[in-house]
Amino acid sequence: MLLAALLLVAADPAVSTVPNFPRRPIVCTEECISPIEAVTYASYLAPKAGIAGTFKMEVKAVDEQNGFYYLNSEADYRDRNCLTIAMPATVMKRLTYGEEGLAAVEKRFKGRTITVRGVAERVKIGFFEAGGKPTDKYYYQVQIRIGQASQLWVQGDGYVNDAELVRPPAD
Repeated sequence: MLLAALLLVAADPAVSTVPNFPRRPIVCTEECISPIEAVTYASYLAPKAGIAGTFKMEVKAVDEQNGFYYLNSEADYRDRNCLTIAMPATVMKRLTYGEEGLAAVEKRFKGRTITVRGVAERVKIGFFEAGGKPTDKYYYQVQIRIGQASQLWVQGDGYVNDAELVRPPAD
């Protein structure tokens, strides 16, 4: 677990806002792991391990908190079957081609299918009082934390690569 945390911190130290093209798509075969499978396996293996693999999901909700962005497989992130992709703002900025903010993330991802390479792990989410003091209440969420933009691919629906999605239409 410590190694995974160190890898996330050390990953992608000099993030550029310009994506490197052409990016190779993450190909998802019938062996890809669905959100429900990821949640089931990660919950079973917790707290000692997670499930590594390639995951495929539709993004139904997005959120941002304290410099991290979250892509959720369910509209309610507290749903027990929700798989959450978590990433720092520097990675999200690369995935939104330099655009910043929650509106850009929603425009880019909500309603789209993504494939992700990583490790799904059960994470304990604690509740805090208004003053920031932690309470004894918590819930578990299954997250895949990514540290590089190359770990996530947006399905292009007929586009040669996903850079085509941000280009303005020809007049």
